[in-house]
Amino acid sequence: MDFFELMQKRTSSRKFTGEALTEKEINQILKAGALAPVGSNRYGNVHLTVVTDKALLKKLAEASQIRRSNTQEMAAIINNVSNADEILEQANAYDPFYDAAAVIFVSHRKQDLEPNIQWCDVTSVVLAMHLATIEMGLGSCYMWFALDSMRRIPELDHTDLLQLPEDFEPLLGLAVGHIAEPLQERDLDPMRIGRTFL
Repeated sequence: MDFFELMQKRTSSRKFTGEALTEKEINQILKAGALAPVGSNRYGNVHLTVVTDKALLKKLAEASQIRRSNTQEMAAIINNVSNADEILEQANAYDPFYDAAAVIFVSHRKQDLEPNIQWCDVTSVVLAMHLATIEMGLGSCYMWFALDSMRRIPELDHTDLLQLPEDFEPLLGLAVGHIAEPLQERDLDPMRIGRTFL
């Protein structure tokens, strides 16, 4: 498929079949991440962790489940979302990883040399992997809330279980899995982001 067809099929998938990913599929996704641009070509500052262990993912979900149960905070976060009531109703059974076959955590070396470049780096890597899943006929969804919740609730921060290299911290993730229905091209408004020409 061409680039714009790919982009019009791009969506965040939150329903997966439960089918495991093959080693080849995982390696293809990781390859896409490794091909993404990284600031100053410092690829050694980025680390990918693939988690398929459901018990480990359940432990990593604890902080987000506690935070999700705070209906006042959640109402503020999802105030303008069309399915806000449904989201609040599902709070107690919330799985931040959507029972995906795998979650790929993208970590970055802690550093002060180029402040905030880590967010550019990990976003670039996650986007490349996300687009690769679309091209492969898989589904995926950015993972932010679970990691942010562990940062906000330190007593439930289980990121040590990811066995990261020293001085690395997980910043984003990508939930990946097989989807029941193939992705369809969507008719998206190309003007939905404001523009200024100078």
